[in-house]
Amino acid sequence: MSLWGDLRGNPPNPVMVSLIHSPYVGRFFSSLHLTMAHSPIHDAVIPPSLFLEGNSPESRSSKDVDMSSPKSFLSDYSVGSPHGFASPLKTRREAFLLMNYLQELAPRIDLCDPSKRFGREVPKRARQLPLLAYSILAFSSRHQVLITGIDDESSEEYHSYALRILIPILDDPMSSLDENLLAAAVLLRLYEEMCDVDTGTHLAGSARLWNDIPDFIAQGGLSEAASWIMLRQNLHISLIKHEPMQVDLNKYRRSRSFINTTDEDFANRVILLCCQVLATSFDPGAQPDYATWAQLGEEVARWHDSIPAHYHPYYSDVKTTSTGVKSAFPTVWMMNPAQVMGYQHYCLARILLHISEPRLRVSSLGTIENRVAADKAALNDLRIAIGLGIHNPSVVGAGFTVHHILFTCGCLLTDPTEQQEVLNFIDEFGKSIGWPTHRLRKKLNAIWRPRYLLTEKIIIDN
Repeated sequence: MSLWGDLRGNPPNPVMVSLIHSPYVGRFFSSLHLTMAHSPIHDAVIPPSLFLEGNSPESRSSKDVDMSSPKSFLSDYSVGSPHGFASPLKTRREAFLLMNYLQELAPRIDLCDPSKRFGREVPKRARQLPLLAYSILAFSSRHQVLITGIDDESSEEYHSYALRILIPILDDPMSSLDENLLAAAVLLRLYEEMCDVDTGTHLAGSARLWNDIPDFIAQGGLSEAASWIMLRQNLHISLIKHEPMQVDLNKYRRSRSFINTTDEDFANRVILLCCQVLATSFDPGAQPDYATWAQLGEEVARWHDSIPAHYHPYYSDVKTTSTGVKSAFPTVWMMNPAQVMGYQHYCLARILLHISEPRLRVSSLGTIENRVAADKAALNDLRIAIGLGIHNPSVVGAGFTVHHILFTCGCLLTDPTEQQEVLNFIDEFGKSIGWPTHRLRKKLNAIWRPRYLLTEKIIIDN
């Protein structure tokens, strides 16, 4: 049974009901040149092209408790555990789920953290903090359901137990809101993203918690790592559901990522730029003037100019067949996952700049030409972003980025060959890593199918 009920009329889980009505809700849950005609900032605002000329078996013993459900060990209380919960990491099943998290899931989360804290620090703390342990198990168990196709309610149970720890802490005005709570909220949001119904409860909760604590990002360590992951989660949901950003973007400027110069830090910087462009241009009621838009474009250009030489692609090819791989999308190979993420979000920032140019809101015949030019430029960057995901398959985060961008920008793809390759990619991606892609496929088919039928009718009529 779903924690929030389902479409068949089953009642919601009592824990979720208490979560929704809890008093703490108000506290926790309350890259090509722009080709636009006669642009006075032609090369200064929109960064240069990415393609510059010349660049080239689970066993079980008789002593094991039931591994399909965490109920068997919830009766084991420890004096030092918060709210009477002992760590659940005691059975073979839980050990397997932890290993699945360490080997399959944590690397995805830590793409833009040079210290890999969700793969190294969080599991250590989970041995002592049941909240983190249950959050990991809920996330990992849900991932296994999607990978194996075997329905297992234990992920919902782990989630329920995590909430039973979390809610009293947040309801207590004397409790300390620390980085462990933020890390747990991030993990529970990752669980929530993989559910059949994405309510966004944990996304809103983590954002409100983060906004209420002024120095989370400046604390460094796990606080900072969780903050950047939460920012990506907010960006993703904004792209998918066209909702405004829920976090205070200005606070991110206090991050060490604007001082340090690792590849991950450069990726974080451009991800924040994406969020700023999105918030400035697409939030409800947002209508930036030309100067504001131009300044954002200049910041994106400066990011590209500031990256070190090794950050550039070591191989790029628009004609993908020369690599022996037949693809409609460009091949761009980078040295590490953080660079892939950085370049993808660089492309995304440019796409958002192209389609939000203030002159496109002007009612004139010239706007028609400008719109065509903007869409063409945005399509070029979209193709590069998709190519980065397709041709760097080991970078799971790049596949996620493609998934999220397509929700907003998939309408730009009009070539049937490209459309089919995208559908094949998202299907294979979803099956291989355990990610629900059916909503995206349904949306793309709804956009692309009418065009196909219209084109087919024109051909027949002629």
